[in-house]
Amino acid sequence: MFDWVLDLLFPPRCPVCGRYTEGRDMWCDSCFAGVVKPHRLPLEAEMHGLFAGGVWALGVYEAGLRDMLRQLKYDGRKNLLPGLHQYIAAGIRRLPLTGGHGRRPEAGNGSPGDGQGGLIDREGRRQAVVAVPVPLHPDRLRERGFNQSELLFREPLAALEIPLQSALVRCRATTPQFGLTAAERSRNLQGAFALADGGEMAGKKVIIVDDIMTTGTTLLECARVLKSAGAVSVMGIVAASGRK
Repeated sequence: MFDWVLDLLFPPRCPVCGRYTEGRDMWCDSCFAGVVKPHRLPLEAEMHGLFAGGVWALGVYEAGLRDMLRQLKYDGRKNLLPGLHQYIAAGIRRLPLTGGHGRRPEAGNGSPGDGQGGLIDREGRRQAVVAVPVPLHPDRLRERGFNQSELLFREPLAALEIPLQSALVRCRATTPQFGLTAAERSRNLQGAFALADGGEMAGKKVIIVDDIMTTGTTLLECARVLKSAGAVSVMGIVAASGRK
């Protein structure tokens, strides 16, 4: 009864274009088709060497998707999570590395089906894998109240039976990366991440997940720690990136 009254007073609309939709907090077909664009990102040599499975963006960081991610991250708009989970789940299913079906995403670096960092081996068998979110510094986590990377990816990955493990900690505060040069970003994050207590990575295939990738410096620093801890291979999945 309450849902019927709510829909009558506040009809469900697409979070991007505002068109009426069948379900609350869900996309219209047109906007959904326009944002789900999984693609393998071009990487510099050092990242390419560390990320055997590549780094994949599920869409382009622009327009409505950018607004939704910003509103979640900075305004705490958790009501946007159902639509964002729908988007992330659809994008992950289309990755060849997860045995997804449909159109093969474009590869910006290397071969997406190389079997080195994927979740499905050459014989189609599922690999043992764990997802690790990019951590926030404790002060930032207390201020924000949540880690947006965990909120975005935990539920879609659980549907694929991929556990999310907080295996990294941010051991020192850093200045915001926005506006820094590539060299400044690298210096800013050096030594910022460490393995968490109990974060055993030896022999595991690891997916690092984050909301946005700009230069890749954050993912690079996380990958260094995980590889040093014995991870067999590392790949990255981000909700969106400005890189194409």
